Amino acid sequence: AADGTWSLTVPAADLAGLGQASYTLNATATNGVGNSVSSAANLLVDTALPTVTINTVAGDNVINAAEVAAGQTLSGTVANAEAGNTVTVTIGGNSYTATVQNDLSWSVNVPADVLTALGNGSLSVTATVTNGHGNTGSGEGDITIDANLPGLRVNIVAGDDVVNSIEHAQNLIVSGSSDGLAPGTALTVSVNGKDYAATVLADGTWSAAVPSADVSAWPEGTVKISVTGDSAAGNPITISHDVTVDLASVAISINAIATDDVINAAEKGADLVLSGATTNVEAGQTVTLSLNGKIYTTTVEADGNWTYTVPAADLAGLKDGDASVQVSVTNVNGNSASAGREYSVDATAPSVTINTIATDDILNATEAQSELAISGTSTAEAGQTVTVSLNGKDYTTTVGTNGSWTLNVPAADLAALSDGSVTVTASVSDKAGNPASANHNLTVDMTVPAVTIHAIADDDVINVAEHGQAQIISGT
Repeated sequence: AADGTWSLTVPAADLAGLGQASYTLNATATNGVGNSVSSAANLLVDTALPTVTINTVAGDNVINAAEVAAGQTLSGTVANAEAGNTVTVTIGGNSYTATVQNDLSWSVNVPADVLTALGNGSLSVTATVTNGHGNTGSGEGDITIDANLPGLRVNIVAGDDVVNSIEHAQNLIVSGSSDGLAPGTALTVSVNGKDYAATVLADGTWSAAVPSADVSAWPEGTVKISVTGDSAAGNPITISHDVTVDLASVAISINAIATDDVINAAEKGADLVLSGATTNVEAGQTVTLSLNGKIYTTTVEADGNWTYTVPAADLAGLKDGDASVQVSVTNVNGNSASAGREYSVDATAPSVTINTIATDDILNATEAQSELAISGTSTAEAGQTVTVSLNGKDYTTTVGTNGSWTLNVPAADLAALSDGSVTVTASVSDKAGNPASANHNLTVDMTVPAVTIHAIADDDVINVAEHGQAQIISGT
């Protein structure tokens, strides 16, 4: 650039091929007079995700009344992370942070009042860490509070705690359970700044309907659902539950089929590789393909691409004409995409013929003194190349709009022919790549005949006596 800076983009596919290791990056610049300078930099590729382990809580992952009153320490260890990294721990919608110690351990304290507010029931504990290279990993564990406390729990939302682009436009039911709350207890479910009423039923369950207009206003990312109510004693009870809104636009594409979107006879007789790319789809997700009435599946690769080889046996049933292949994919959060690509099957070889050469398929000496026209016809498309081979040399022309073709062989090339029979070959391929050829025999006879006359009257002199006689003129 004018300011002396430079940049280039390394394709993601190339980066995906780098293994976890240290690399040296070299850059060389050359000025207008040929002077060069180089510089090198070290690059570390670290694709190993850290892991987080959560230790058993309260000895058995069940927190009783005494243990609730004492508060609890959540602890664990990390791997592929470093001392000083931050671990974020979430329990019942409450988040705490801890610093990784030199021995790679971590711990946070959850006070008694938080545990009391969470109440009876099962809970998931999630711990997440991001290492110095920006890689994030997490661990999860389940605990149960069994302390004769009233409590609220939120069921998994939308089947997987992820609201995808389809669910984002639909009504949504938020439901859960309770422990120690009297039937009829009023609850308030709060999401994205709006409140919805719910009531505890006789079996302890509750639910609230969120209309589609409100769901569609949920922002992409993490959305917190909070449920609050009062116990029979008038003590407030609350629980929080996070859901993820994933509105990522998923896409899938299909690369050119058989390089030109035309399957010819040779390609129809071999395995066919179909491939393409995806966007916002995780590695390992299933790609479904439909070709000629058959369904195939493959998976998305680490770089987002996909590939599948259709066996030749399945292509045998393809008929000449236009057709299409369809593909579809869904990411882990349920967002889907599909695509189609048109292709043609042309497995019928063209024909090619050679007309009579030199009017009688005999090349004589006189005809060999000038250019020799060779012509014929073909069912290949107009503009396709016809190659004519004669005496080890090739000549080319193209198929005309009326299906005919013609070319001239120079007299200089004809002079090299020997008397006898020679084969003229014409070959052509149609646009789909299907080949055809034809042979034609040509007789070469360029030897000029010789005529001799024997002596007349023995001495080529007719005397008086011979003048009155009939004379025989002969020769060879």
